[in-house]
Amino acid sequence: MVEAANLLGITSFDSPNGEMMEGRGGVAISDLIVKGGQRSSIYRSYVYPHLNRKNLTVMSGTLVSKLIISGSSVLGVEVIKDSVPKTLLAAKEVILSLGAVHTPKVLMQSGIGPKDELAKHGIGVVQHLPGVGRNHQDHIALSCVFAFREPQEMRNGGSEAALYWKTDPGLRQPDIFHCQAEFPVASAEVAKRGLPSHGWSMFAGISHPKSRGVVRLSGPNVNDPVLIDANTLSHPDDVETALKTIELSQEISDSAPLAPFVAHEVFPGKLSRKDMEQYARDAAITYWHQAGTAKMGRDEFSVVDSSLKVYGIERLRIADTSVMPEITTGNTMAPCVVIGERIAEMIKSSNGL
Repeated sequence: MVEAANLLGITSFDSPNGEMMEGRGGVAISDLIVKGGQRSSIYRSYVYPHLNRKNLTVMSGTLVSKLIISGSSVLGVEVIKDSVPKTLLAAKEVILSLGAVHTPKVLMQSGIGPKDELAKHGIGVVQHLPGVGRNHQDHIALSCVFAFREPQEMRNGGSEAALYWKTDPGLRQPDIFHCQAEFPVASAEVAKRGLPSHGWSMFAGISHPKSRGVVRLSGPNVNDPVLIDANTLSHPDDVETALKTIELSQEISDSAPLAPFVAHEVFPGKLSRKDMEQYARDAAITYWHQAGTAKMGRDEFSVVDSSLKVYGIERLRIADTSVMPEITTGNTMAPCVVIGERIAEMIKSSNGL
């Protein structure tokens, strides 16, 4: 994939991080957090080595149900531990880190969010914050699938190369990105058309979609699932970008370096513009990078300030992708680590530690 991209004028980088994402774009072998042949998760790297510390307790089988609030101050959290409700009080403050789907859920079910949304479910308003659950963003993937000439063994994480590129050099940052996947990936709608027994994919993505979605409640209780209206490809510019990222995937896969691996293109193939737009809508799936639903900022739809403290609420901060005003160009895992590191510094500073 790297060699194929080079033939199209896309520069190689030693790492996909930093400069490659901040300029015109480029292509590189992916950085993988692999140790001893296994993925080294953030839990395994950050938490597991410190399980014997007296000031750390990890509770598995536990679901956060809501915040315990007195006036405008958060005292702790209510959790469901092995089907039994339990109250956990905080000596200093509470930090929500549940992700861009469940952080807004817990906020809203605790009375923090858009007053109209809370009223629908009989939830009393503690703090009206209209931005909770709004501004939902995600990296959208539009998989292009190819049949292998010969079956290939999947290695490591199954994706070993990444590409970022600007469809217009005047853009502030790359608007498309690709991950090569060593297996066929498809949405449910596309998979119905039939996938190859042995194939691979170009997981073509939109890195800065203009479409915005919303996370809403289906009910007031902990077991009531959230409703996610992603509004994928609702903005016309995203449709144009979708067609461009698919076209680049086809150009890369049709080049000489990948010829030994490509028996034929399975999806989408050569289609009219109208049919290609429909393919994009059928093929669009999440990159699992949801963000933005409790954004940092100063406008009326902002939820947290520059210290990640929730507006109008004391002793409560948020530390996950929901605080991002705009989704990052690349994968969200490393930025989440940075958010965690930064809020740790803030907590230490504010408490004189």
